[in-house]
Amino acid sequence: MALPSFPPDSPLYLFTEEELRAVLANGTERICAVDEIILREGDAGDSMFIVLEGFAGARLESGPMARSYGPGSYFGELSFINPGHRRSATIFAITPVKLCVVDQASIASLQVSHPRIIFTLLRRACAFLVDAERQLISDLRRRNSELRDALDALAVTRAKLTDEEERARTDAVTGLSNRRAFDEAWPRFVERSTRQGTGVALLAMDLDSFKELNDTLGHAAGDALLQGVGRALAQGVRRTDLPCRFGGDEFVVLLADLDVGAARARADALRVAVGAVSHPGTERGLRVTATVGGTLYRPGEGMEAVLRRADEALYEAKRDGKNRVGWK
Repeated sequence: MALPSFPPDSPLYLFTEEELRAVLANGTERICAVDEIILREGDAGDSMFIVLEGFAGARLESGPMARSYGPGSYFGELSFINPGHRRSATIFAITPVKLCVVDQASIASLQVSHPRIIFTLLRRACAFLVDAERQLISDLRRRNSELRDALDALAVTRAKLTDEEERARTDAVTGLSNRRAFDEAWPRFVERSTRQGTGVALLAMDLDSFKELNDTLGHAAGDALLQGVGRALAQGVRRTDLPCRFGGDEFVVLLADLDVGAARARADALRVAVGAVSHPGTERGLRVTATVGGTLYRPGEGMEAVLRRADEALYEAKRDGKNRVGWK
């Protein structure tokens, strides 16, 4: 049996090739679609999961993603070693993901044939518990920080914002935030990234063939499409993200607390969601897709530099054929 190709820093490096073959041979394959729940926080479990292809993410109490798992990563070993242990996080598919599921039916066989595997998992589980305690402390600090941010924002809102000012930050066609709201939010995203040591991704998006739809069916049809795109973007992001319309068929999305792998996966998911939007030209065979350019904020650089790099990635993706994600 040919082994999958895993990154050199994969957690599986703790296993020998023979042990890895034994684990995979004793497991069953599972395929999960984007956003499918693999396991849910608080549920009792008895199996562990190895990521063969794609990316999965972990979140606590439906909050922001705490970490991601790529090929060669595994999770759930606490419940595998101690059946009935309640899952400590919800794991979901960021992209289509292929898993190897190892359950209690195979543990007896592995204990006899490869006992060192159980020791390795136990050792990693102990390290996991220590890390979980540290993460709990970090999470409490983060939640306190978010609470302070929320209280500050509420105070500012009560003191300064009027209904007219709020409308001035909202795009009238899509209901998304506009360029003014983006400019005001950018420093908060950067400050949060600096304070928490997390990434900020900026996605620039253009609608392919939007002009053709407008020219063929008129501006009312174009507005209907833009409204559908606005709904797709609003539904496809988290509370901590900010989807914006800059004007015309140009959109920008700020994504908080993501590494590059998760950000690229989210960009592709948004591209697919926009391409699936129904509009007045759908029945006539007019397909409108989206091309996305993305980048991560680099400490110390200004907003315009990040926007320019995302635009460059977008234009390169359009030159390569549109309806795709470019990254720089």
